[in-house]
Amino acid sequence: MRDRFAEMRYDVFSHARKMWEAGLVVGSSGNVSARVADDPSLIAITPTSIIYDEMAAQQIVVVDLLTGKSVESKGEPSYELPMHRAIYREMPNVSAIVHTHSPFVTTLSVLRKSLPPVIDEMRMRFGGTIEVADYAPSGTEDLGRNAVRALGNRPAAILANHGNVCVAGDASTALQIAIFMEAAARVYVQALQIGEPSVVRQK
Repeated sequence: MRDRFAEMRYDVFSHARKMWEAGLVVGSSGNVSARVADDPSLIAITPTSIIYDEMAAQQIVVVDLLTGKSVESKGEPSYELPMHRAIYREMPNVSAIVHTHSPFVTTLSVLRKSLPPVIDEMRMRFGGTIEVADYAPSGTEDLGRNAVRALGNRPAAILANHGNVCVAGDASTALQIAIFMEAAARVYVQALQIGEPSVVRQK
């Protein structure tokens, strides 16, 4: 029987694998989701507790945003589904989410320290400082609501004591934001070990 969601499953799967290969997550941590192209009331999301080097595209779970129930899928969606649902409901312009536990971003998250534009490209990519969301437990809609407030009009936010969340119009762009954010966080954390980094000011 033909899988009508095969293309969306593969899109999410391939970007989840790239996230893992880039070193932004370990084991089965982090997650990726995207709205189903021809039905924005549905999302495709990585499954829970399956490590990335053993994951298959067919295991990506399609979920109804309104009910949270799986659609034509086997297995369980990511534990962080409530966060994804909250972001999609509150931000209709968002079509993809990448959530990572990358080392330098997570270092800032446990310090509850925002990521200012310390290199010029950050100002151009992010438009300013990446803020820290108020703490909420993993697996809760409160985590998503706090993330929405911290995102504002930026494409990323730091999740207190957790990691980050990056949003975009497609999974490829969301992943590139996550990769660049980790690189910028590394520069910032290393600079803090030497002195006080200078912030690029908006003119």
